[in-house]
Amino acid sequence: MAPRWRAAEDTIRPKPNTLNPWILSPDESDAVLLSWTLRIARMMRVCVAYWAETETSRAAVKTNHEDNAKRASLRWEYRVEVPAARTTNRGHLQFAEDKGGLWSSGNSTNVSLSVGQAVEGGLYATMTRHFKAEIDTRYADIVLIVCGFVSGLVDGLSFNAWGSFSSMQTGNTLFIALGASGQPRYPAYLWAKSLIALCTFISSNVIFIQVARRLSPRRRSTMILSFATQTICLLAAAILVEAKVVSPKPEDPRAPIQWMQILPITLLAFQAGGQICASRILAYDEIPTVVLTTLLCDLLVDPDLLAKRNAKRNRRIGAFLALFLGAMTAGGLSKVATMASSLWFAFGLKFTITLSWVVWRAEGGSKAGDIV
Repeated sequence: MAPRWRAAEDTIRPKPNTLNPWILSPDESDAVLLSWTLRIARMMRVCVAYWAETETSRAAVKTNHEDNAKRASLRWEYRVEVPAARTTNRGHLQFAEDKGGLWSSGNSTNVSLSVGQAVEGGLYATMTRHFKAEIDTRYADIVLIVCGFVSGLVDGLSFNAWGSFSSMQTGNTLFIALGASGQPRYPAYLWAKSLIALCTFISSNVIFIQVARRLSPRRRSTMILSFATQTICLLAAAILVEAKVVSPKPEDPRAPIQWMQILPITLLAFQAGGQICASRILAYDEIPTVVLTTLLCDLLVDPDLLAKRNAKRNRRIGAFLALFLGAMTAGGLSKVATMASSLWFAFGLKFTITLSWVVWRAEGGSKAGDIV
């Protein structure tokens, strides 16, 4: 059966003029025009249908290529936990279609990994997530109180042996100011050692905080890097004193200045800058770890000083006692052991803190409270 449009075309087809076939009547002209219009419309419809079919095929091919590229890029990021894995004779793991879930890729896991690469990729991904995680700052105040004890050890040794401070820059600032008038007369050039310690401390603050901001301040790897650097500084200072590159005996105030003392002073001041930056990064401003004046003021003006539960008050008291006991320990060790013993003790504590960040709980773990 012929289509309707073809039947309509046949009905309006003009009949030939027997007298003069080249001359058409008005009705015949309209019929010819309508016939050609229908033919052109039919051709256009065929072209449009062909173009639409071609574009649909191209879009399907492009989508298929994009899906394959995404699966290839995510192949190593998915943790494949599909049972009944089997190893082919080529040493590759092949997995059947899964039931969907968190680690499913489009309801199928068409993944082909070599046995060694699967284990290595999973371990690498786990370690990467572990060290990129943000640490939980709860109970981090214990670490900062231990750092206060380290400051007491370091400054007790530094002032007793070399006549200047490494952490407490208030005392160094006073020595620099007195040096402008040539005081004190002994030891000579005390202001120079204090100036070097102060400049090193300032530079250390800038370096530690800028690096932390670029690496994400509370990231586990950032904290490990910060405290590992502080630990290395303490180790280097201890080796200098133990190897007698720097005299292991307290200096004589009337003797000429020993410029080699600048080396351990610089190292200790540098690590002190990283320590106080850590207290700001961990958001425990009440434990500055290297200064007591502001800490005592904040403690005494606290309106909840006598409250039964006051975490900030307890932290301030703990930091004060830690620094006091650290300086007292440095004095005792200098009498019963060598001067380097305080540095080795401080090194051991900082090394322990560095290791603790490796296993420290990540943010979002189980709940824990403050020290009260």
